Amino acid sequence: MLRFAEELLLLLLKEDAGDLAFVPESDLHHALAGAVLMDLALENRVDTDLERLMVADQTPVGDDLLDPVLARISADPKPRDAEHWVRQVAKDGERIRAAALQRLVEAGILRSAEDGEIVPSPTVARARRYPVVDGKAEQEVRLRIMGVLFSDDVPSPRDVVVICLADACGAFERLLSKAELEDVQDRIDLVKRLDLIGQAVTRAVRDSGEERGPPAPPPVTQLPQVKGAPLIGSARAAAKDVRGFLTEQYLKRGPVFEIQLLRRKTLVLAGAEANKFAHRKGHLHFTTRLAYRGFADGLGASRVLMGMEGKDHVAMRKALAPPLSRGRYHQFLGLASEVARRHVAAWPEGRPVQPLHALQSIIADQMGEILAGEPASDYLDDLVAFLETLLVTRLTKQLPMFLFARKFKKARARVEELARKTLASHQPGGPHHDSGDLISDMIDLNRRDPQLMPETDMNMAAIIPYVVGIETVANACAFALYAIMKHPGLKERVVAEADELFAGTPTTEGLKGMDVMHRVLLESLRTHPVAPVVFRDVANSFDFEGYRVPAGKPVYVATTVTHGLPEFFPDPDRFDIDRYLPDRAEHRQTYAYVPFGLGMHRCLGGGFAEAQIMLTVAAVVHAAELELRPRSYEMEMSNVPTPRPRKSFRVQKMRMRS
Repeated sequence: MLRFAEELLLLLLKEDAGDLAFVPESDLHHALAGAVLMDLALENRVDTDLERLMVADQTPVGDDLLDPVLARISADPKPRDAEHWVRQVAKDGERIRAAALQRLVEAGILRSAEDGEIVPSPTVARARRYPVVDGKAEQEVRLRIMGVLFSDDVPSPRDVVVICLADACGAFERLLSKAELEDVQDRIDLVKRLDLIGQAVTRAVRDSGEERGPPAPPPVTQLPQVKGAPLIGSARAAAKDVRGFLTEQYLKRGPVFEIQLLRRKTLVLAGAEANKFAHRKGHLHFTTRLAYRGFADGLGASRVLMGMEGKDHVAMRKALAPPLSRGRYHQFLGLASEVARRHVAAWPEGRPVQPLHALQSIIADQMGEILAGEPASDYLDDLVAFLETLLVTRLTKQLPMFLFARKFKKARARVEELARKTLASHQPGGPHHDSGDLISDMIDLNRRDPQLMPETDMNMAAIIPYVVGIETVANACAFALYAIMKHPGLKERVVAEADELFAGTPTTEGLKGMDVMHRVLLESLRTHPVAPVVFRDVANSFDFEGYRVPAGKPVYVATTVTHGLPEFFPDPDRFDIDRYLPDRAEHRQTYAYVPFGLGMHRCLGGGFAEAQIMLTVAAVVHAAELELRPRSYEMEMSNVPTPRPRKSFRVQKMRMRS
């Protein structure tokens, strides 16, 4: 039997978005507190009247959601009413929420998707029933509750409680249209009167606010300002190390401040507080359309996934998810490793090479062959020039377009040529028609839903494989390779794992078994995140950490500032892959480790990227013996347009190993 907290969360789960229907966090926590108290009442551990909530039996239930609350109530010698206990238990609302969601995952009702979201398991989504417990399959909660509201059936005591709790936190206002809510409001009011305990808890949930005390001071409207150089502001410091710069400002000024980049002022939200706000409430207060509009225009598209919102965003993510999944890359491990080996074999022996450019070439061919049917390294320099110009002028707005006009025009013509060639190869009679790759999926999406994927956006769709790889995956590969080259003991361990992986044809199990390589990747993404901020605009004003943030401001959510905070990662400047061992698991701390973003705009290809980085770097160190040049080299970074090693980072191939 599910607990009420679990049923309430299932009722709130948005099936098409992998998140909970928004209700104010305080209201949700109070409703979850009421759910725990109601379960204790049904277990005959507590009883309540209009004046008191009393312990009837101190014996633990044997449930980690209920027993801590029962012990807390039992230890209090003073008589308290239900409202008091709802307020007290609500302080632990985040723990109750997390524990209840984890139990639902363990029960097979929910599952963690590859993009990090929690969604119904396929069985539940199809059958609308939960796995069998005690010989009985329970009907899906939303179907059950809606059946009660839209009929004259007598509700069960459990349904009465769920309806009381959902109504108390305003859930029905989010789950039903205005007209539907008007139709069933009388029914909701009737159901709530059927249970005295439910009435008492509902009053406590609805009437409970934060602990009473002096009123909070009004929010400050003048945001803290970061002073920079005349004209350019903080552009130079940000270009050198954007995460380090924003971390320094966070430590000085707190989680909200304003910086100037050239002539443009930008709001910054940083730290775990900002990550939590962006994850829970970002969809109410932020918009992505404005930030990515210029980037989409530069691609010749009406919009891009990063700038889409609402139902269209969800639909496009679903369309792109299969070809950009971890499993998709796993199907091509042999091909991907052969591409990497072929490129490394062409590196000159005894002469330094720039790993970033060399890795971009590998990634371009891998992405091309896996997702578009054709290698693309012949177009690499044009793709790089095209994408970097768009990023630096249209997205990050670090430099004006006129500086790149001639070079960009030439690069754009070549990229459009690649797009036409790719699309032509997927037409009927072409070598890749109905090949099942990403381009085939986009062509099929255009046929099925031309409004979601219009024909005018198909050129953009044809270069998605390179947009998602050349700037981010290649940069991450370069940072991971530097870490391995810089630490000889680590290099030996990674090479040993790589040699084992490539002793035969690489397999999914073999790649997943590369524990050292995986931890190198995690730590490299912590120390050198390739997407240190996300770009948004404030659509609706809000209060945050004592400040009033007005609508209309451009905002950087500095999601990876937490990567450099010692309260989450002790000695944060030290490269330490043991942070990710089970007994430490520093990356599991809530909102501390965010290399791929948050929520519904979390990087869709994160799983694909992880597998690709691990396989590619492992293939490179397996294929050749490499050394840093010079051996004492210390990483120098550039953040224009995205974090990457500077050209001074070089390695030298001493000999081929395989």
